[in-house]
Amino acid sequence: MLKKGFLIASIFCVINTVAQPPQLFMYGINNVPLPAELDKQVCISGMKYLDGKLYMASERCPVVFAFDPQTKTVSHSISIQVPQNFEMEGMTSYKGNLYLVSENVAAIYSVNPKNGDTKPVQTSIPLPAKSKSGDGMEGIAANEKDNKFYVLRERNEDMSTSQVYTFAIEVNSDSSSISLRYESMIELPLENPQWRYSDICVDSENGKLICLKSFSKGKLRKQFIESIDIDSTGNLSFASLKNIPVENFSETSNQYKDLDYSMNLEGITVDSTGNIYIISDNTSGKALCDQPAKEKTILLELKKK
Repeated sequence: MLKKGFLIASIFCVINTVAQPPQLFMYGINNVPLPAELDKQVCISGMKYLDGKLYMASERCPVVFAFDPQTKTVSHSISIQVPQNFEMEGMTSYKGNLYLVSENVAAIYSVNPKNGDTKPVQTSIPLPAKSKSGDGMEGIAANEKDNKFYVLRERNEDMSTSQVYTFAIEVNSDSSSISLRYESMIELPLENPQWRYSDICVDSENGKLICLKSFSKGKLRKQFIESIDIDSTGNLSFASLKNIPVENFSETSNQYKDLDYSMNLEGITVDSTGNIYIISDNTSGKALCDQPAKEKTILLELKKK
């Protein structure tokens, strides 16, 4: 009887262990010092970790900065050739090239990081235009494993949901460029118009789409990071949406705002070790990249505790 009881208890423990949901890591926050040139009206709205560098896209100036997180310096900048009325809002990479999404005139561009060669990317359906409330395409993320692109729309017309579009990547006949074929779209409900999703990135190691969500009303800021599971075919499921815990995220955000940092967090990326980086857009209106901004750009590094 003792052996039988021990066996039953052991089986119960195994079943109970298997049945437990996976534990989420808690992230802590560090402020990464930035050089003075990134405290000008650079208006960073997209960021991508690639080959040891954080590439940062300016929203209204035709430039991408390559920042070295080890030396805390801008190693070089890339001039891009885009229409005058562009408004870059998100950036990702695929097969060594950078890809940016523009909001003001909705479009996707590829950029060769070595020489700045810039080309528009064809999509099978038009991207949603910027709405009367000023919301449009806000983020982009490539899934190299499943050959997909995910493109984020900040809010819909009535500001009740954000939307994530999934596109399949198709290699063009010249083999040097790609086009995107629309597959599906999921909606992320918003509690009220003060909430929005401002960027996305792919965590390929864990098979998740990471989403940056924020609340803004007056001086009050609330920040959240969420994840959506990517299934074996590269598709997204709203049902898998969950919060990623970050220690005192909103409280820390408001403390930095009191120190004259912009907490309009716009860009998110994951490095090769699983650390998450988030950057702010430090100006509004027409960006003058050689002029000082009222607020400083902030770069946050989130590490697992």
